[in-house]
Amino acid sequence: MHIREATIDDKEKWNTFVETQGGSIFHYFEWKTIYDVKNWDYIPLLLEDETTEIIGLLPLVKIHGSLYSKLVSLPEGASGGCVFKKGLTKAKKSQAMSMFLSYIDQKYSKGCSTFILKENLSVKDATRSEPTELFVKNGFTFRYDKEMKLPCTYRLKLTPSFEDDIWNGLWGKYLRNHIRKSQKKGVCIKEDTNLQYTDDFITMLSSTYSRLGSIPLSEEETTLRLTTFKDKTKVWVAFLKERPIASLLCYYTSSICYSSKMAYDDSAREYYATVLLYSEAIRDACENGYEFFEFGVTETPSLAKWKEQFVPIKIPLRIYEKQYSTVRVFFEKTRSLVKWAWNNKQYVWHHRRRLIRKILRKRIQG
Repeated sequence: MHIREATIDDKEKWNTFVETQGGSIFHYFEWKTIYDVKNWDYIPLLLEDETTEIIGLLPLVKIHGSLYSKLVSLPEGASGGCVFKKGLTKAKKSQAMSMFLSYIDQKYSKGCSTFILKENLSVKDATRSEPTELFVKNGFTFRYDKEMKLPCTYRLKLTPSFEDDIWNGLWGKYLRNHIRKSQKKGVCIKEDTNLQYTDDFITMLSSTYSRLGSIPLSEEETTLRLTTFKDKTKVWVAFLKERPIASLLCYYTSSICYSSKMAYDDSAREYYATVLLYSEAIRDACENGYEFFEFGVTETPSLAKWKEQFVPIKIPLRIYEKQYSTVRVFFEKTRSLVKWAWNNKQYVWHHRRRLIRKILRKRIQG
């Protein structure tokens, strides 16, 4: 077995492996184009046997900062990390994973603060909260808060009968009433098949990022996210009196609908437009035979509570972190902590004593 970086000539071979061996939409080679716009280095690693047949793949992204760089697999979506050939034995997978990790340490770790690695997920992981031993032995820390049960993702099991099995059989009166209120207030949902509301989506998405204290995506990057996966993308728009007030970007594979980006203005919450958006996207996914609707990465208690009203399956995210430089990690962690606290001011204030005790406990143990 040998490892190499895939090239543009390998794109078709790479994507076929993703589609047939259980990868997610975020494993596709085309993400290179989107990351290039952000000036991030896309590093698509292939593991092949002697006949150049793919055994596994691991896409990495190197994110450059002013004081440090970091490796991530993958920045987008809940699923990431390695995709292995189906039928590979457990021993062979462990050997392949060890080869990947050693190769990355030797070739890409210079100048990096951390390496963030996600495991590719399935609903089977809903009952797993313990780390994979192989990663721990290779110097990784399992990034999962058992008390808060975060980070996580949610997948809603779909059926052909949305009305019977989900609307009436699964969702509670609270959610159904909010959806009805939205419709009574005049909100309607349309699929933007010709992307004629791209400018509105970009404006609303920038506003959403700004409210959350994050740097908005560039217009070029947002446009690429809407157009790169032409036959695997749908954009849903909520209108109030013909004015767009919210929008939802979804990606599709053979069995899963992935909600990727939701954008909305201030009036969307007042009119319950966001729940109506999701209900229509879920309805459409049911009618088109998809097996799951995935709600994306969830890192905060408030977002978790909002998503849980749809009664999906909660799946702990299996994220691991390896530190390469104490100084660079300090700069990275300080920035991330300030950003998280700013985005969750109310939670931080109400749980300040518990959070302080947790920080002190970590310092004593460290």
